[in-house]
Amino acid sequence: MAKEAGYSIRKSKLDGFGFLLSLMFSYQRGKDFSLLDMASFLFQEFGINITKQSLHDRFASPAVDFLKKCLDCLLTQKISYSGEKQALKTHFNRIRIKDSTKFALPDSFSAKYKGYGGALHHSSSMISIQYEYDFLSGKSLDLRLTSGVMNDQSDSADFTHDIQENDLFLRDMGYCTLRFLSKIHSAKAYFLNRLTPQVNIYLERNSKDPVEINSYLKQLKKDKLEYLEVYVFLGKKERVPVRLVVSLADETAYEKRLRKTSKQAKSTGNKVSDKFKARARLNIMVTNVPAEILKGKDIRKVYSLRRQIELIFKTWKSLVTIDEINTKKIHRFECQLYGKLIWIILNLTIFNWLQNQVLQKNNVLCSVWKYFRLIQNISDHLINALKSHKELIILLDQLKEFTPKILYLERKKGKLALNEILTTLT
Repeated sequence: MAKEAGYSIRKSKLDGFGFLLSLMFSYQRGKDFSLLDMASFLFQEFGINITKQSLHDRFASPAVDFLKKCLDCLLTQKISYSGEKQALKTHFNRIRIKDSTKFALPDSFSAKYKGYGGALHHSSSMISIQYEYDFLSGKSLDLRLTSGVMNDQSDSADFTHDIQENDLFLRDMGYCTLRFLSKIHSAKAYFLNRLTPQVNIYLERNSKDPVEINSYLKQLKKDKLEYLEVYVFLGKKERVPVRLVVSLADETAYEKRLRKTSKQAKSTGNKVSDKFKARARLNIMVTNVPAEILKGKDIRKVYSLRRQIELIFKTWKSLVTIDEINTKKIHRFECQLYGKLIWIILNLTIFNWLQNQVLQKNNVLCSVWKYFRLIQNISDHLINALKSHKELIILLDQLKEFTPKILYLERKKGKLALNEILTTLT
């Protein structure tokens, strides 16, 4: 792949593997990672003597192309283990969770990675990482770097080529355009998400007047209902058939929504409408999953699985330092970021294999946060394992014995345990 990308044009003491491995472990120094650190790593692990200037010159577009090829290869690998079956069995083929994370870049990167600029957004350069994975298998389905101004709605419209029958999509409101929901429904797949405030609701396919949301608020309060479920149609033109499940938001959630919208309205010289205030008091969920598969009372419970991707992003930033920048050379930044992402996907692959093993044998759910902390602490073992198939097998066997004892998922006080959520799906 290094040759195909133009990185290895002639024989060199620093080949593609050494270059890749040194960047995969650059996260350990965060924003303090320097060319001296990289040269030291290469000397320690491969006995390579190389100058800082020679390393600096390696960071060019062929090196970026090479690392992107490595990441794409890792994402598309079909990994299976003999005699192994997916431990979680549900009504769904895949449970697809997607979100994005953004962070600011040096202004000099703005030609490629455009930001919003201005006092409110602080940066003229910003990057967005779009990530999607299947909760059931743990497989990463999509990982792309885009400009910071590329919004989630545009992404959901552009990437709809891989919808399979019986997929379940759990996404934030930003992705859920009516066009996207229509495509999912037409492909005999499922969606479950919160309803965006701008979408109109109709009781009949041919109704002319949309439903007044305030009527649901009054009914919930009057009858003291836990939730209200109605079959409706979304969109003035689209008329997507859905189950609408409405419940009262707690005061904390209501105040948070109001503060966020008030801040946005103030920045544009507008006021928050009474209609929005009424809507903000409600949790409004929409799905096309049949009631016999997923009960109304379990809908918000299942949607909370989406928080798992927020935990993954927290791991990326806190432990793998993907948002820490230490260079103003864009090719070096991209190489370092791709190196970190390759390290992440490799370890998510190992974690998912371990999770499947211990779920079948010990019925234990594991913590991805604990795994990444562990693998950081034993990074020397992982480096050696990546150099030798024999060492890799030994490490995996050791981790398999270690995992149920130390990486088990603990229940957080006041929060629903993950295994309780899974019970509604299996």
